[in-house]
Amino acid sequence: MITVALNFEQGFTGMFNLGLFLPIIVGAVVAAYLPGRLAMIIYRTDPRLDFVANNAQVLDLLKSKMATDPLTSILLLLVTLAVAAGISFCIGYLSAFPAMKLPAVYLALFMLSLAETIRLVGMQTDWMAGGVMGIATVDLFWWLGSYAYYGSSFFAIGCTVLIVLFYRNICNSPLGRLLKSVRENELTAECVGKDVSKIKRKVMAFSFATLGLAGVVQAFTTGAVVVAGYNRLDYSFWPWLMMIIGGTGNNLGVLLATFLLVMIRRLIMVLKYYFVFLPFDIIWLEPMLLGIMLMIVLVVKPAGLVPEKALKIRRYAQKTLHMKLQSKE
Repeated sequence: MITVALNFEQGFTGMFNLGLFLPIIVGAVVAAYLPGRLAMIIYRTDPRLDFVANNAQVLDLLKSKMATDPLTSILLLLVTLAVAAGISFCIGYLSAFPAMKLPAVYLALFMLSLAETIRLVGMQTDWMAGGVMGIATVDLFWWLGSYAYYGSSFFAIGCTVLIVLFYRNICNSPLGRLLKSVRENELTAECVGKDVSKIKRKVMAFSFATLGLAGVVQAFTTGAVVVAGYNRLDYSFWPWLMMIIGGTGNNLGVLLATFLLVMIRRLIMVLKYYFVFLPFDIIWLEPMLLGIMLMIVLVVKPAGLVPEKALKIRRYAQKTLHMKLQSKE
């Protein structure tokens, strides 16, 4: 979900954003804050209990209630997704106003600084998501009993598939061609009557909403939220690496690169202790190997594993265009 949203911003629209983890943090904090407190209100738990300070006790009480109430769990899930997407959308739209006035490099640094600021605020604010220590989230799949873990896993897979298909339809539509025209030459797009600033604000807001949903999905899948863990390396730089290796402006390449890099990272984590004979600390093996892979891909296939294909006008569109030109002549 993160890499597809990044590809929508950078690959299709040409917006240089390094602050991807800003809306992800927002989505995770909403998942940690909202459903648990709403459940406490619905089930009328002891008002003296605090969701953060008495986290384990509150979750134990809520589990006994929600395990037999799937309707409330599903409603809380939908509300959490809607609120996270709405807040992230608004943040993306509002932050785009000052950001769009900056050149590409300054835009990236502005978004990165803003994301780091939100991360530091979340780490120092205990009532939102437990501060530095983090907090356990409500499992909205407790009603599945012993299959609750599989429920959250299939929920994450389902959300990812839906988001990917949705972005695929958007990028293959006339809107996708419009975004590519903005990426290639903003002046040309403006000359034919397109409001480039408005288009970019909407793209940023929409991608922020997707990233907020990704934060919710990740929080519910892991069952806990630690704001300090949402850093720029894992939630901004790695998605950028996946997009570059896969090929910008191509969702299929981005998905392929994401799958390959995730599998390679897992294999390195499992097998790295077989390379203890190396003359450096083994913890640096993963970033070194992946950095070498990035350099090789940029040298051998600079357009990525699956290069972006040129747009093809359909036959009926070509025929219609030809007829219009003949009529004008």
